[in-house]
Amino acid sequence: MTDEPLVLCGREFEAFTRALDRQFAAAPGLRARHELIEISALERLVVDGEGTTDGGVDVFLLNTDWLPNLIAQDRLLPLDDRLAAAPPDGWPEAWVGSLRELQTGPDGRVYGVAYHDGPVMLLYRTDLYRDPAEQRGFAERFGYPLAPARTWDELLDQAAWFTRPEQRLWGTVLAGYPDAHNNVYDFLTQLWLRDADLLTASGESALDTPAAREALAFLDDLWHARGVIDPAAREWDSVASGVHFAAGEAAMMVNWCGFASLSADPGSPTHGRIGCAPIPAGPTGTRATMNSYWVLAIPTGCRRPDEAWGLIRHLASPEMDAITAAEGATACRRDSWARADVRALAPYYAELEPAHRDARAIPRDPRWPAIAAVLDAMMADLVAGRAGPGGRTALQKAHVRLTGVLAA
Repeated sequence: MTDEPLVLCGREFEAFTRALDRQFAAAPGLRARHELIEISALERLVVDGEGTTDGGVDVFLLNTDWLPNLIAQDRLLPLDDRLAAAPPDGWPEAWVGSLRELQTGPDGRVYGVAYHDGPVMLLYRTDLYRDPAEQRGFAERFGYPLAPARTWDELLDQAAWFTRPEQRLWGTVLAGYPDAHNNVYDFLTQLWLRDADLLTASGESALDTPAAREALAFLDDLWHARGVIDPAAREWDSVASGVHFAAGEAAMMVNWCGFASLSADPGSPTHGRIGCAPIPAGPTGTRATMNSYWVLAIPTGCRRPDEAWGLIRHLASPEMDAITAAEGATACRRDSWARADVRALAPYYAELEPAHRDARAIPRDPRWPAIAAVLDAMMADLVAGRAGPGGRTALQKAHVRLTGVLAA
């Protein structure tokens, strides 16, 4: 047995750093260190590079978007035998089905254990929404009571009402940075809300359809015509968008529910002022919330898989999951969601289980990195204002490119 510590590699995120520091310290006999890097660099390392095969990393903290590609290339170890012999406490019932689904391969085998959860929900400033003057003024202007948006039309009204750049307050916030994550998720969500999907039943591009045109036109309108988003958000990734929301710079946002925990610090300007509600419904009443989460997985190049599994079991335990929540990431276990101390940390814990009933995910296709690159370029053009009227030029270009990817 080597004296070298196990290496866990994942995304750079302050909450992950704090949680892992505490979780590693809680197991003094388990020698381990973490290396957290920028998300695009992590994707290049595991999807395009040799990070899963060169033996330098023992455990990866991976986004579920990348798993179909990695599983298809046999770059992750299946965990079924270890789950059967020495499962984490409460496996599998302690995790809702939608937090076990995306790490299950087409062979039915399991390739990861959830560490940090979404899903996307509506976060809003309770101090603004409950203010009598705001309620009175909004109702006079729009003709209905001010309350968390039930539809996207209501969201647009509320975003217009609360946009006050002179007060450093915007109606809402999106993450425009082109990293193939939030910008792509925003488009997929708008597709799903229109009872449509990215691919047809026969696996062809569905971008040349009325639903796709409506979805992109809605986002083009939201980003540009409405004037309800800080222009600086074009350069913000998901974490930055959450940080700016927690700083009190927007009235509400549809984003990862876990960002409500950024307001948990008593020194935060939005401490105790964040509410959480289901994602607004689409034009036909459909609700669909993006389900994308982070899992602990063992790469095929791991030289000490038994020890790596011990680390995963430790991190997935009830006590460690509660630490994940306490440090600003999002717990994944149902028993954590039910704990009074965890529920006190953020408003979404009481809503997570029902939110997962509307969970949707990206196509579970090994070609997803190439598909995401097409959508990422389309959304980058839209956010930058070079997508043509209603985004139609960028959408047609994306349709041609996606057709080529799917035919390859």
